[in-house]
Amino acid sequence: MKNLFLLIFLVSLLGCAQNKNSEEEPNESEMVSMDDATTTLPETGMVSMNDATVTYGGEYGQQYFKKGSKRPYTGWLCARYDNGELESAQQFVNGIGNGIWINYNPDGSKESQGTYVNNKTEGPAKLFYEDGSVKASGNYVHLKRKVGTWLFYDREGNVVSKRYFTL
Repeated sequence: MKNLFLLIFLVSLLGCAQNKNSEEEPNESEMVSMDDATTTLPETGMVSMNDATVTYGGEYGQQYFKKGSKRPYTGWLCARYDNGELESAQQFVNGIGNGIWINYNPDGSKESQGTYVNNKTEGPAKLFYEDGSVKASGNYVHLKRKVGTWLFYDREGNVVSKRYFTL
């Protein structure tokens, strides 16, 4: 009987253990590079922000869950304009923004694209003209603050301005 209680106790402890991966930084293989062709969104599997819940606090500020799930969400979350076009899509790993974010204009054209690192808009980013050509490219730090060299282009792709931003 004593061994049975010990076995039940050990099984209950194992059942309550947290998933180690939810506390670790995202694995490089789970993130998408800005240079990958995969910056085009998956045709299926994206979850609407309306079908997600968020908890606030913690090391990275907020964490997303698919409604009805207790596991932090890994995959693409999206928002849509009233006309049904995508407004934004963001990649999440263990409920934290890590990977690519893409913002769209109401007509469906890509407005901007960049990277998330632990819920912060940091790293390489591109801004686009309505026709899809690159308007500007550079790096962000601290939630969309331009840093370093940014290149600004005309619609034909020629560099028309080069600016250096400091913190």
